[in-house]
Amino acid sequence: MALFDLIGGSAITTLILALVGLIVLIILLSGFALVRADEVGILTKKMFGKKLPQGKIIATEGEVGVQADTLMPGLYWRVPIVWKISKTRVTQIPQGKIGIIESIDGQPLQRGRLLGDDVECNSFQDAKAFLKNGGRKGPQVSILLPGTYRINTAIFRIELAPALEVPKEMVGVVVAMDGIPLPSGFIVAPEPKGEHKHFQDGQAFITSEGYRGPQLETLQPGEYYINNRLFEVTLYSVTVVPPGYVAVVISSVGKELASSPMAPAVSTMPNLNQPIHEAVESLLINERNQRGIFRDPIAPGTYNLNNIAYKAELVPTSAITIDWASTSGPSETKIIGKERSEVGQSAKITEFFKFSQLRVTSKDGFQLDVDVRLIIRIPPPNAPFVIARFGTVSNLIEQVAHPLIDSSFRNEAGKKAAMEFVHSRTELQLQALEKAREEFSKYHVEVQGLLIAYINVDVQLLETQTKKEIAVQQQKQYEQEALAQEQRIAVAEKTARANQQENVISAKLSIEIAADRAEAARREAEGIRDATKTKADGTSYENQQVGEGLAAAYRAQTEVLGQQNVAALKLFEEIANGKIVITPEVQVTGGGQDSGNLVNALLATMLKKSKTTTQ
Repeated sequence: MALFDLIGGSAITTLILALVGLIVLIILLSGFALVRADEVGILTKKMFGKKLPQGKIIATEGEVGVQADTLMPGLYWRVPIVWKISKTRVTQIPQGKIGIIESIDGQPLQRGRLLGDDVECNSFQDAKAFLKNGGRKGPQVSILLPGTYRINTAIFRIELAPALEVPKEMVGVVVAMDGIPLPSGFIVAPEPKGEHKHFQDGQAFITSEGYRGPQLETLQPGEYYINNRLFEVTLYSVTVVPPGYVAVVISSVGKELASSPMAPAVSTMPNLNQPIHEAVESLLINERNQRGIFRDPIAPGTYNLNNIAYKAELVPTSAITIDWASTSGPSETKIIGKERSEVGQSAKITEFFKFSQLRVTSKDGFQLDVDVRLIIRIPPPNAPFVIARFGTVSNLIEQVAHPLIDSSFRNEAGKKAAMEFVHSRTELQLQALEKAREEFSKYHVEVQGLLIAYINVDVQLLETQTKKEIAVQQQKQYEQEALAQEQRIAVAEKTARANQQENVISAKLSIEIAADRAEAARREAEGIRDATKTKADGTSYENQQVGEGLAAAYRAQTEVLGQQNVAALKLFEEIANGKIVITPEVQVTGGGQDSGNLVNALLATMLKKSKTTTQ
């Protein structure tokens, strides 16, 4: 019995020892850990060490808790009761991604800061160095770029985020979430003093005294590794200034413009000729970092403008058409309001504004609807002045063009009767054009044309006018018919004359021949007259000479013979020449009766005449 007890006791002891040995072996073997090449070993001390200071999470001096140091690839043994070895995969940051780091231990963040500054820690692979060098708790400024890292994930939490991609024809506008607070009076942060590699080096941005808020620098198309907890990036389309336009740039960069602390005085006597532009409205700048409106507009093209820092207000430099017309009337246009076609690099945009018809009242109380088209143009150098005064081209149209044209036609209609207003359309158009040019010149705008397209007259007035015009036209028709009859008579007369043209010509020739003959006879008579006169003058002269000779002879004869003897001698010569008859040539005798004597006297006279005729 004693032997049995002895043997039984030894076996139990041996079994116990074997169990204890097995347990010790298992414990010893469990202290081994193989850290592979793609793994990181994280140590946690369970006991036999100093306690961590208040607020600390990671041990750097062998305190109880998670250790900052990690185990590199290899075989390690630690007392299982004292240490725990955890293994985790190495951190892989693929291409096109970044790693956002957040630390669960370190010094508290500086007051007013959102992210912890970068410290020397081998890209967060040396947690002990991170904590020793003053690393801060919370999100970190630095990021992990694509690659493989052996990081203690017990202290650093890593969040994968996509790299920032700025596509073509887009621009990235950056807003800094951390840095120096933006000074009062600024909208856009002043540029940092140093280089920060397009916001990819967050610590350089902080060190260079970068300010929070919108940044002036933009990101051009490409890929960027930017910490999205430090910088918020918004993508905007590039600014396109199409042909036929310029862009007036309004800058929000720089300090807020100083303004007068007192409101301008209001005159009790309105001055309609007061200056159009206030000082602040005409303030134009040339400095890029100054707030205000740039004096020089930008030409057509594509620009990577910062939409927070700069606002580009498009101003058409080609024709701007403004219509006052009915949508269903005879007007050619059919667009209501302001429309703008799709903008392209080579597309030209047409600015078009439309209002309802101008309804005016004539002097005689008739309602007239007038369609008017106004065409204006803003020269490129004048575009900044227009924006400084009105803010937009739409405001210019609504505040100047519409009231001006509306009042101008209303005033003119009130001075004229309805039909007079309609008939003086050309005159009204010229007057309105000159007035528009005068007014718009005050705002640096050219007026290229003003057209009255259509005047809608009251139906009753139109019917009356139509009847009147028909009567006038009928009267003119009758006058034309009468004139036509007169023309017909004239044609018939001319036809008859044409038919008698041969006789007319013969008569005219006869008249001309008779006239020629008469002229010949007249000239012949003139010749005879002249010859007779000349002959008479010669005969007279001859007779004068002969008479003078005879007189001289008679005087000589008288002196010799005496006057009576000369007269008797002359008588005898005449008788001798037969010029004096001393015997009767006819002797008629009768019976002594009265009737016989008369008959004899008659016969004697007839015989004498017959003799004289025969001679």
